[in-house]
Amino acid sequence: MAQKEKKDQFVIAYIADFSQTETVLSYAAYMSQMLSKGLILLHICDPKYSPLTPDEAEAKLQQLRDETISAFNYQSSITYAALKGETAKVIEALPTLLGAVVVVAQADAKARRSNALSGKAILKNFASCKTAFLVAQEPLRDPSKMKNVAASIDFKKESKDKVIWSSYFPRFGGSRMHILYYDYKDEFLIAKWYANMRQLHKLYCSLNISFEPHIIESKSTYMDVNALRYAAANGYGMLIAVTTKEKDGLEFFVGVQEQRTIVNDERIPILFLNPREDLYVLCD
Repeated sequence: MAQKEKKDQFVIAYIADFSQTETVLSYAAYMSQMLSKGLILLHICDPKYSPLTPDEAEAKLQQLRDETISAFNYQSSITYAALKGETAKVIEALPTLLGAVVVVAQADAKARRSNALSGKAILKNFASCKTAFLVAQEPLRDPSKMKNVAASIDFKKESKDKVIWSSYFPRFGGSRMHILYYDYKDEFLIAKWYANMRQLHKLYCSLNISFEPHIIESKSTYMDVNALRYAAANGYGMLIAVTTKEKDGLEFFVGVQEQRTIVNDERIPILFLNPREDLYVLCD
């Protein structure tokens, strides 16, 4: 493993397939520079997904590092690591192993279920991830798209997990944050939704940043599916979402919403957060 730059936290570019790297590298470079965090290129030598040995992977990563510095005019140093092990276990341990604060991965709609780039494989391997993980389908060729970022806030307690990460984009990236929500009629749901919004408003006020609220239509069972449609219609560059912690009766039958959003027709990248008490956030 190459020598790590001595920083407290790092953005991890998870290179699952060396034949498809531009998507991961473009978003990882953006996140690294936006958050002023170091960047590590990572390949996991897991026989289930990769035939490479750690030595073979390190050689490829070293070459990719040099290409990344040139292609993205990356000003800070980049390091790399080839780790051997089960993918899900390595990803769960990344905050400890590499000081990870966010992991960037690529999803490919054409990938087979057994491929590390398939939506199902990503959700499985990142199910216990302790950091935010950004999943994109195509390269970030126009960084100005990231000037508009969205997050949906509903009545569920998991919505609160989006609050801190949603503040990073306007705070560090100068993005305009768009908060999407339903026009609830039920007083019980309104009260729970309002509690989430009150927490968001309190944080934003303390940081002297702002957001734009938008009521969205409920055309799908899943709020984030509706949020994606709204984001696409308005040219937003990213959606912040949480994975499902507790499944209700409907989700047991039709599945959780992240199964429908991770690979989406709108091709909008999603920053996922697993609802958990020990989720890593920025040290700033």
